Amino acid sequence: MQYRHAPAANHAALDAVLVSAPGRPTLPVRLTVELAGRARERLGPGPVTVWDPCCGAGVSLAVLGLLCPGIAVLAGTDADPAPLGLARRNLGLLAPGGLDDRASTLDGLAARHGKESCAVAAAAARATIPASRPEWRVGVADAGDPEAVRTALGGIEPDLVLADLPHGRQTSWAGEPGTGPPPEAGFLVAVAEPLHAEAVVVAVGRGRSVPLPPGVRPLERIRAGHRAAVLLRAGDLHT
Repeated sequence: MQYRHAPAANHAALDAVLVSAPGRPTLPVRLTVELAGRARERLGPGPVTVWDPCCGAGVSLAVLGLLCPGIAVLAGTDADPAPLGLARRNLGLLAPGGLDDRASTLDGLAARHGKESCAVAAAAARATIPASRPEWRVGVADAGDPEAVRTALGGIEPDLVLADLPHGRQTSWAGEPGTGPPPEAGFLVAVAEPLHAEAVVVAVGRGRSVPLPPGVRPLERIRAGHRAAVLLRAGDLHT
């Protein structure tokens, strides 16, 4: 894949600044920024509201706030409440003083454990100026339940959805594998239900492609290593 919106950079220190949940894979920083940039090409000018319906520890949302200008609101929901405390910590980095507080914590870890990586991450935290200062909201909701999603969003109207589809040790689809239609297709229809028609849905999965509902044509398909992504107009998913 050719990157148009995310120049090559070493994001290892930023990865250390953010807190991830064990067993929950996260999208690479550069891919996150690139996918958001491609989605925003499909939207009108102006600030955008981003929703991650499988937010986990909120790493992707925090990356967008830290590195992408023009983010007005970040919303994260997850069916599992366990990692949402970490999501609040990561999104708290976007507030004034948030990165300085994280740097102080990392300095303490470096001093106690002699970990050079923590000292490097602390320096990265102090050197980072968030590209956006968005409002943010995190709540529990199953992405397959539009009414629960509306309640969790609290009136927020997303323009852009970025979803890293379930996979890994701690995230998986409910139900028996191999039964019925691909779960990705039903997920996409459910996620689009609360959205306005012009919103853009970006879904990322492992494998060669992301399965779509019958008859739905994507705006764009992308391959990046062992990941596949698809961009869709929400209105095309409305039934």
